[in-house]
Amino acid sequence: MSIAATVPSMVCNVLPALKAYLASIQHNLESRPNGQLKYTFPDGLILNVYETTGSVVFQGVGAGGSLAYQIAAVINQLNVSVPV
Repeated sequence: MSIAATVPSMVCNVLPALKAYLASIQHNLESRPNGQLKYTFPDGLILNVYETTGSVVFQGVGAGGSLAYQIAAVINQLNVSVPV
């Protein structure tokens, strides 16, 4: 049995757009201290989003699943869309 690679932590430069996208997917949301938002999805993905830094951390059994890679692709697209 092979273990799927997990999506590495990344930074999102457009958190409002990411949060709007995540709101369209079934999840449980908990607000934690220091600006941390913990999204828990039905496939076991836990996504920690840090509003102060823009860091996004993929954890849980779903961290190597298709939803995690889909979210990472959205973050990459959002980051490309922002003029530097």
